[in-house]
Amino acid sequence: MAYEQTEIDKIFNTICENISSKGYSLRKCLLDENMPSSRTFFIWLDEDQEKVKQYACACEDRHERIADEIIDISDAIENDVTINAEGLEITNYNVIQRDRLRTDSRKWLLGKLSPKKYGDSSLLKIADNDGNSFKVNAIFTTDLLYVPTDDSTSKDS
Repeated sequence: MAYEQTEIDKIFNTICENISSKGYSLRKCLLDENMPSSRTFFIWLDEDQEKVKQYACACEDRHERIADEIIDISDAIENDVTINAEGLEITNYNVIQRDRLRTDSRKWLLGKLSPKKYGDSSLLKIADNDGNSFKVNAIFTTDLLYVPTDDSTSKDS
């Protein structure tokens, strides 16, 4: 199907708005029969760098929305405890476990989609005062950290 440029812009804006404000995935946005195929969508991206920026911003907004959802799910306690017929409080562990799964899934996804912002950093990053990184040769053992000096690395044994 051929699209006019104004129609492409309108459809693209709608897709980005659904991603940004509703947190939809691209796949979910394109499920509607009035939407283009994913192939067509990515062709549009290839043809216009402004659309790439717009789509990237929409995705970043979605990541922020997912981070907010993690807080909302974690803070929600409405269904954690119920009162039975005898008036006793009963903890609903199924709800608690499902909420844990929901938050863990979102945390994992954010760590993959935005690793610099939401990922677990297990790397030691060393830089000078200007922010330039440099290489440190070190050997880590369970009991000892050995950092070779210029003298120890230049001598032949």
